[in-house]
Amino acid sequence: MSVFAPGVNSLSRPSRDLIIVSDLHLGRGLDKVTKRYHRLEAFFYDEDFRAFCRWACGDAASRGRPLTLILDGDVFDLLRIEPSTTGEGKGLERRFGPLATPPVAAQMVADVLAGHPVVVEALADVLAAGHQVVLVCGNHDLELQWQEVQHEVRRALHSVLRERRAADALGGLRFEAWFYHEPGRIWVEHGCQYDPENAFQFHLRSRLAGSPFVAQVIERDMPLGNFFQRYLYNAFGSLTFIVPSSRANYRYFRFLLANNPRLLLRVARSQGRFLVQLLRRLAGSSEASWSRAAEVAHAAELEDLAERSGLGERLCAIDEIKCRGADAARAASGMLKQAAKLASGAILSSVLALAILTAASHAIEALTVGFGWKALLSLGLYLTFGALTASALVAAAVRVPGDEPPRPLRAAAQHIAVLLDVPLVVFGHTHDEVVSRLVLPGGRCGWYFNTGTWLAVFTHDVLVPRERVQYTFLRVRGHEAELLHWSPGRGREMPVVLLEEQEDSVAYPLPLEHAVASPVESEPRVTKTA
Repeated sequence: MSVFAPGVNSLSRPSRDLIIVSDLHLGRGLDKVTKRYHRLEAFFYDEDFRAFCRWACGDAASRGRPLTLILDGDVFDLLRIEPSTTGEGKGLERRFGPLATPPVAAQMVADVLAGHPVVVEALADVLAAGHQVVLVCGNHDLELQWQEVQHEVRRALHSVLRERRAADALGGLRFEAWFYHEPGRIWVEHGCQYDPENAFQFHLRSRLAGSPFVAQVIERDMPLGNFFQRYLYNAFGSLTFIVPSSRANYRYFRFLLANNPRLLLRVARSQGRFLVQLLRRLAGSSEASWSRAAEVAHAAELEDLAERSGLGERLCAIDEIKCRGADAARAASGMLKQAAKLASGAILSSVLALAILTAASHAIEALTVGFGWKALLSLGLYLTFGALTASALVAAAVRVPGDEPPRPLRAAAQHIAVLLDVPLVVFGHTHDEVVSRLVLPGGRCGWYFNTGTWLAVFTHDVLVPRERVQYTFLRVRGHEAELLHWSPGRGREMPVVLLEEQEDSVAYPLPLEHAVASPVESEPRVTKTA
């Protein structure tokens, strides 16, 4: 996929090329003692990532262009970290591990970097070549905002660069708590804030590092997606993919129900009482001090960021787009109430069904027919009743959302593109590669890209001609963006396989030749890959 998307400053050539990658989900990697990967590790492509970084540096050198490698969130997966086996802590902490407070998160990141030394070498390759590396926070590594966590990343890279006598290159490393923005060219962020299942109420947290409420904020302002990843999905053990949405969860649930129901039962038995305990704890607390502390810290950092970025009120307007009320603490009461309603409904339905069954049995007994006929009618009644009950249970278990999933990230991208008049908006998070047109002020065309993931994607029931693992990335040269994937076998980039969607022809009806008119090139460049 290659598109030419002119921006406000399209006549001026941006100083740096960009390569954007997201959702590596690095865990604790290889255990040097056991020579095995840790149980919850999902990233096994370290050498391929280093080959990719070397290719990117070589490509930039051949063109004589400086490069910025943007790692757009969920690079580290601090939700999929095994609890300590030393028996430290108690209760829920011992079962699921401690909350990722600044010192805990710093140790987690140190463990991740120690388990993925080749990835550290790859990032050092980029820096040592004189290029930049930018790490943007995601919902699985929001803790990268904290200085203690950033220090561990710098320490690991400094150690490698010092051996190469290139320690000064560490100045090319940057951390962004929310977004990367070049006016008139591109806006990059992880995108979780526009997902109803994965949005934080207060996602700017760097000022909370020393607050006495930091642990409460971490636990209570936790999106449902994070909540279930930490307290439920990790119990499924070694998976080479992450389930970032309820739609993917339903797919995987159906797959397990058909292929490995014992695993479902084992997880339900082992985690059930802990989930109930945790939900009760979250729902029962009425302490609001943590919320006030988080709100004040978020507002102060938002004001500072708005001033430093030059975005002013526009950044506050973007912050208002985020989904609200999706955190686990707010949802806990609702979930418990819903569970009570379901239980009450199940009891009433069972009583009603038993009443009907009893009445039907008495009616059969009252018939003036022989014993054989009564037995046959009773058998038919019980079989019919059992079949209807089983069908209802199975239908409830495999019920999935509609065929067309909601697209809140695309809607947010459209809003941001218009608000900032920026032609390229880039998210990650969903693990789905996306290319979608945006309509800019004046009828010009912009583009929304989602960079997918470097992990395996669970698509057993989606007939798309793609590899289970695609090392996808977005390459931006000037104002031209291409969604590609790295092919280790070929040693070069390849087009990402994407099929046309009906949404593309409905949501943005402007003629393409009008939407991408460019003062730089006489004809727009658009290549669709199918």
